[in-house]
Amino acid sequence: MNWFSKLRLYAQAAAALRGPNLQGLPLIPKSFRPGAPANRAAYNQFVLWIKRLELPRAGWIVGVGANHGDFAQAASACHPDAQVLLVEPLPTLHPELERRCRERLGRWRLAPCALGSQPGQATLHVDPQQDGIGSLLGFSQEYLAANPSAKPTQKIDCQVRTLDDLCTEHGIQAIDLLKIDVEGFEFETLEGAARALRVTRSMVIELSLVRRRDDTEPLGRLLTLMHQVGLRLVELYPSLCTSQAPWLPIEFNVLARRA
Repeated sequence: MNWFSKLRLYAQAAAALRGPNLQGLPLIPKSFRPGAPANRAAYNQFVLWIKRLELPRAGWIVGVGANHGDFAQAASACHPDAQVLLVEPLPTLHPELERRCRERLGRWRLAPCALGSQPGQATLHVDPQQDGIGSLLGFSQEYLAANPSAKPTQKIDCQVRTLDDLCTEHGIQAIDLLKIDVEGFEFETLEGAARALRVTRSMVIELSLVRRRDDTEPLGRLLTLMHQVGLRLVELYPSLCTSQAPWLPIEFNVLARRA
């Protein structure tokens, strides 16, 4: 993304927040703002998506696949009174997320685990140079062809829990905003959230069309599942295309809200 695009995205997010949006300002070196988002362009995009959902308020926000916490920061900028649960299995990210939780004085909490359909242990496939693409499914040849910079050369054992169990543990009776970015493991995550999904008001989920060899229609499957729990599609944003077919998305970010 060039500087013009970054500035335009920043300006749009500032307009949506009706304020200066200093956290998303791309011109200030990160060394001057230690608490700034790791990826300010992503942060600004998240702000726009959250505003697009038009939530009047938010009590609980849950970020599954929290990474550096950029989505959580955007959610807190839009809903400063909300409590946030960050779910992240990658150990190298935990110190940063724990620091951010301390800075939020109890409003943020960290669950250092992955989510799935049932509790247990699993192997997380990661790229040591790119901490944003760890996956419990591994990396299909289709995905590696679309993202040739990915080098999934490391494996880490991690704890797997269910979203339903985490909600019980943290006393979450309803989720106002649920974000899921789990690199292809989204359906297992949703299977472990049968109760939570029925009390979820809105959702942002990244959906891969090429991670799973056993699923020929993941988008249709996701839309059907959302319909069954009362969530309706708000917007569909392509997020990854192949170099061979740049007009054909293979990953989407899906925004949904309860009707």
